[in-house]
Amino acid sequence: MPASLLPSDSAAAHRSRELLAEYLQLSDMPGLPQARMLIDYVIGRRLGVLDVSGRDTEGTFVAAELSAEVPENLILVDDAHGLQATLLSRLTQVCTYNDRLDEARTSAAAVESLAGAGESAGEAGTEAAPVLAVSELREIAGLAELAVGETWAVVNAPKALNALTETIAVLQPFASTIIVIGRSDAMSRGVNKELARGFGRVDVSPGVGKHRLIIGSRPLSSPSLPEFPRRGVISHRGVGELEVRAHGACFSGTKSDEGSELLIDSLLGLLPGEALESVLDLGCGNGWLLTVAMRASGANTGLGVDVSKAAVASARATTEANGVDVDIILGDAADREEPALAGLGGFDLILLNPPFHQGTAIETETAAALMATAAEHLAPGGQVLTVFNSHLRYRDRLESIIGPSRQLARNKKFTVIASRRD
Repeated sequence: MPASLLPSDSAAAHRSRELLAEYLQLSDMPGLPQARMLIDYVIGRRLGVLDVSGRDTEGTFVAAELSAEVPENLILVDDAHGLQATLLSRLTQVCTYNDRLDEARTSAAAVESLAGAGESAGEAGTEAAPVLAVSELREIAGLAELAVGETWAVVNAPKALNALTETIAVLQPFASTIIVIGRSDAMSRGVNKELARGFGRVDVSPGVGKHRLIIGSRPLSSPSLPEFPRRGVISHRGVGELEVRAHGACFSGTKSDEGSELLIDSLLGLLPGEALESVLDLGCGNGWLLTVAMRASGANTGLGVDVSKAAVASARATTEANGVDVDIILGDAADREEPALAGLGGFDLILLNPPFHQGTAIETETAAALMATAAEHLAPGGQVLTVFNSHLRYRDRLESIIGPSRQLARNKKFTVIASRRD
């Protein structure tokens, strides 16, 4: 595949190389290929070298008004490394949104650390445009509505198609173009379908390296956009039916997962001999697990924590729908210095269903960090209930980080361990 969307001898290609030369320190950083591809696309469109699909316009007519000053405002969604914001802010006004708090912090730190580089690389010699980090996607949409000039959005393709569906639904009324960028082998036709709900034209760019763009343009005046949060019902023999609400990026959506089901079975078997006052769910997701634990235990105090804004909004909606009075906060429970967790007291019961994937790779350090946070916030005599894929064999790690541990349940896929403090 080609190394760039741009013809190698074009003025646009020269402009792109000139900009990237100002940031040589980025050459080994993850995320650079996608950021470079977006730079090529924006410059190529602006100079009339590329059409909307990212293809060479040589020999075709491109109206000047369709390329000049495109785009004037840019919304970046889930730019995990901050490179897209850093580079694209040399070309236009940029707003950023990350669903995950840890990625938002990483992105902001990267932009800040690179702010002094490339001062001569802006369009017409200007300095970089400010990067506005906005905590809620709908707030960004509001900014786009107030913005002067054409607004584009760039969405880094999420693993869950529902996350993309909701992002498109939120941004379509305000963005003239939505660009989804991702690995070619991970971008299904579902991306095209979701863009077609809100746009009259959907284009697929040529591949550059392992990546490509799928571009929605010509916004429909009557789009068929779904509403969020989505609603569902989860039934469990121990607690009956519970209403569940979930935003697109929330893990498992409105469904329960097999690991959480086994964890609840274990909890219900444990409760008759346990008097609980407080429950903490580290990584609360859609809030179903915390809702069940509160109902079944009769605890007076409940707290859910999640690193995902979509999960926090989902858990709040779920607990409210079921009349459960708890607090749900946004925080990175894998960070021992997380300010949102500072000053919290001890909890009688802590629920833990840690992630074990980072992208497609197995990753267990996040689980270890969550175990350490659980140990720090466990009340004397309290217990941590952890569910995990059995092949990970976390029991020894739980013993060393929290304290004496025993197996409560195990099936072909999952294991549940109860751990107490020494």
